[in-house]
Amino acid sequence: MGTDITITLFWDWDYTQDANIVFDLFYALELEFSRFLGDSSLSLLNIQRSLTVSDRFIDVIKKCKTLYTKTGGYFNPLVSVAQLGYSKSFDLKEFKQENIKINLDFDHVHIDGNTVSLARDQFLDLWWIVKWYALDLAKNYLESKWYQNYIIDAGGDIWVAGLTDLGKNILVGIDDPFTKWYLSATLELKDKAIATSWNYKRKWTIEFKEYNHIINPITSSNNNEITSISLIAEECYLADAYATVCIAMWVDKALEFLKSEHIDAFIICSDQRIYKTDGLDHYNITVL
Repeated sequence: MGTDITITLFWDWDYTQDANIVFDLFYALELEFSRFLGDSSLSLLNIQRSLTVSDRFIDVIKKCKTLYTKTGGYFNPLVSVAQLGYSKSFDLKEFKQENIKINLDFDHVHIDGNTVSLARDQFLDLWWIVKWYALDLAKNYLESKWYQNYIIDAGGDIWVAGLTDLGKNILVGIDDPFTKWYLSATLELKDKAIATSWNYKRKWTIEFKEYNHIINPITSSNNNEITSISLIAEECYLADAYATVCIAMWVDKALEFLKSEHIDAFIICSDQRIYKTDGLDHYNITVL
């Protein structure tokens, strides 16, 4: 889905076969969940309105339902950036305003065994969660093969396991959204997921109006107070889901939500204000 996947294994043995299995896993999920592939399960479901799908697809939908409830509707895979012109692969640079009627009530997405059914005017877009869901599966596979020290990087969203080959915690940098090639902060991680959501990279313009890929599902607005947010969590899919949720919120609401979920975050606002939760000091954070 347009994401570069990098695997770093601190291991003396030949890990080529295991690395290839992990890459194949990501590719298999793309074939199943990409909205840009007409024969993916996701695309067929959106066309046919009801489809029998894999156990893995059902697991993703159930996780989405849990997140939808827990976030008060801020996590909602029915929100579609296609209505803002992002209906084709971003690399094509072809954006056209769409007049799409959307039913955002995720409670109306129905599961019956392995069959998922959509209500009228509902279209799923699972990019919110699938990339990180794949990352969780990838780390579970590597752990089953006794890998202890490694990094999986899915387009800047990262799972860090163990230590470097020098026996040190892995140093992670957070990009500066306002100055290219500069960092805003660094921190040290071990056996944690860090996900960064931002609204400053995937931007496009239609009729002189600028849009980004983060939509507030409550207000349908596209004007975010938060420019970049990096979250640390125990599970990859939660880190990414909550990062996307929080960037759609205003900063005060995001901080309140993160406190209730006991999740640490580094937040950069559009006016360059910086917020960091107290727990980040545990990771030796350095603000640059």
